Amino acid sequence: MTFDIEASWLLNLLCNFECSYCASRAPIEHPLVGRLTPEQYLDFFNSTGKTWMIHFTGGEPFFYPDFLRLCQTLTSRHYISINSNLSAPRVRDFAANVDASRVQFIHCAVHVEQRDRRKGWGNLQTNVTALLESGFPLFASLVMTPAAFAEFPRVAEWFASLGVPLIPKAIRGAFERRWYPQAYSAAERAQFRRFSEKAELTLRTAAGQPFRHHPTINPLLDRDYIDGIPDFTGISCSAGRTFVSIGYDGNISRCGQKTLLGNIFERRLDLFAEDRPCDDEFCPYYCTRYSRFKNEALAEYPLQTAPHVFKQALIIIRGVRRQIGNRIADASYPPRP
Repeated sequence: MTFDIEASWLLNLLCNFECSYCASRAPIEHPLVGRLTPEQYLDFFNSTGKTWMIHFTGGEPFFYPDFLRLCQTLTSRHYISINSNLSAPRVRDFAANVDASRVQFIHCAVHVEQRDRRKGWGNLQTNVTALLESGFPLFASLVMTPAAFAEFPRVAEWFASLGVPLIPKAIRGAFERRWYPQAYSAAERAQFRRFSEKAELTLRTAAGQPFRHHPTINPLLDRDYIDGIPDFTGISCSAGRTFVSIGYDGNISRCGQKTLLGNIFERRLDLFAEDRPCDDEFCPYYCTRYSRFKNEALAEYPLQTAPHVFKQALIIIRGVRRQIGNRIADASYPPRP
């Protein structure tokens, strides 16, 4: 699987789960979502002259209008991966109609509390089985809230019965008025590392070898940064050259939202010609994957800290504005699973 550039695409905002730690979901879809046809999106990516690895996240990608056709169209020339709760019945249509060799991996986000509330384990098993039988590489992750530490062994055993590894995923940012991952206790950090190391062992025999292509989103890295995420500011980085972030509004950014490189709807993209120093406080898995500092080297870099009051206020204001915008959005095509 050879490609020139990776993109993490926040495809949509609508999601049927209501996870308290999620900052990228809405009860109503944004009107810009689905603005272009799959063929128009393909034409844009083709026009760059590059082969893309496009990682879909949301919201819930399977709620995107005509998601199946989008995947089929883009994989005719490029590669994709997906982060999904796999609760939608249309997952089975995807399994039956998309070329598994063009899919880097499928990342199943478990969200135990939401799954229990909706009695969704049977449906999840059906969808996971369909994907595995069609040859899709698949792994699962569980966001490690304080309550999740007691749940993890049970859920890991359930996934193990399907031949799927379950990986602990650290909270990054604010949750219940505490800042993570720094808020984890010493006991939780030790338990997190044990869960992660055991998951990595199971990956060696997992169906489809889901980590054979060094996935864009790799929760196994979290145990290296469970004490805190390094502040990469000023460190040379290839984001903006070999990696970009795409928003549901079509904006293409280097990493977070600070350095704008173009817009899909405007058919514009100006990639960097060389690596540049990091200038954004937000670091996705792309940064930690390619840095992979050893524990002793981490001491040389300051850890990211909780935003001060002014930044927290900005985050709240932006969130309120987004929610208001979503509520008044044109919901003429609310997709359903």
